[in-house]
Amino acid sequence: MSQGPGWGAVAVAGMQVTGLGVLYAWSVLIGPVQAHYGVDRTATGMVFSVSIAVFTLAVLTAPRLLAGWRLSAAGALACFIGAAGLACAAFAPNFVVFTVGYGGVFALASGLGYASGLQMALTSGVARPGLATGVIVAAFALGAVVLGPIIGHLGSGGALAAALILPAAILAVVAILSVGMQRYCATLSRCFPMHDAPSATSPVDQPSPGPVLTWMLWCGFATGAAGGLMVLGHAAGIVAETGGSVRLAGIAVSMISIGNALGRLTSGAIADYLGPRGVLFVAAVLLGVSTGTMALMIDSTITVVTLAFAGLSYGLMATGYPVAVHRFYSAQRFGPVYGRVFTAWGLAGLVAPFAAGWMFDRTGSYHVALLLAMIAAFMSALISLGFPRHRRQERPDLS
Repeated sequence: MSQGPGWGAVAVAGMQVTGLGVLYAWSVLIGPVQAHYGVDRTATGMVFSVSIAVFTLAVLTAPRLLAGWRLSAAGALACFIGAAGLACAAFAPNFVVFTVGYGGVFALASGLGYASGLQMALTSGVARPGLATGVIVAAFALGAVVLGPIIGHLGSGGALAAALILPAAILAVVAILSVGMQRYCATLSRCFPMHDAPSATSPVDQPSPGPVLTWMLWCGFATGAAGGLMVLGHAAGIVAETGGSVRLAGIAVSMISIGNALGRLTSGAIADYLGPRGVLFVAAVLLGVSTGTMALMIDSTITVVTLAFAGLSYGLMATGYPVAVHRFYSAQRFGPVYGRVFTAWGLAGLVAPFAAGWMFDRTGSYHVALLLAMIAAFMSALISLGFPRHRRQERPDLS
């Protein structure tokens, strides 16, 4: 059996996406950006909406834009572009230029780097590609967890430029290191596939899935992510509605982050043994039970616990869906197919948190929004039952 670059490639990809994951730390910049440019909360909300749209578009188009590129080089390029986007935002003379730098250029780089990192993990030749996928997905979220507090501290102190230059400098260093690694490490040679074609090394028992399965994956991801993102986006408000204190709301956010990270790391490893269908079904059911319990508004402590389980279920899905696409379509077709499926996350991210806020403004409660999130989660569970039943791959996909 030919050997791929192995866990070394996964480590390089993880290093790249960790820096690019600072995109998820946007919330700590809202106050500093408002103070610096004199804009309102609607304007800052627009920046993140633009970021989500551009990020999703980048993941969708990366397999074509970077076709034939060495994956480690594509990740390094994304880091260079991300550093340039953050530098542009740091010294932006006005809010429009800031939005272009952060929500446009940096979000584009994050999407390209994320797509490259996932592809590198799945073509690395490791025996457990699901675990490798989980490492990349978790590493992307880790960037905001690690650098978010530092960036927020710098920004709240009136140093918005410094808050953005710090991650820009880190990305530039990561890009230079990545270039050096691929120059002196011949194993980092995997490339984006040149076209959307099935791999000759796919498992012998794997069917040739068509657009129906892609559509089912899209619907399952959309309904599952909608409930998860709505809860994650309004966690503090949900705790407050049940009488929880500000301190308890902060604990809830931390619990969600822990659950999310745990789900991202373990989902792929579990799917390596049990197959992605079971993981995605359990994740969606867990999310449905959690949001349904929250809708009852029983007690703030119970709400915090159920929010932690909601974070866990969302993390399971965040890794579970790329693992499912790889398992059903092979690494050769992963990029184009997952790009299409990932647009479900983009749509859910744009619609669900906004819709929950809109319903709260009109009813004074999250009750209706949580009930809808519960229904969406159970719909995702039903859809997942239609996915193929695959357990472990017969042999690694080294395409």
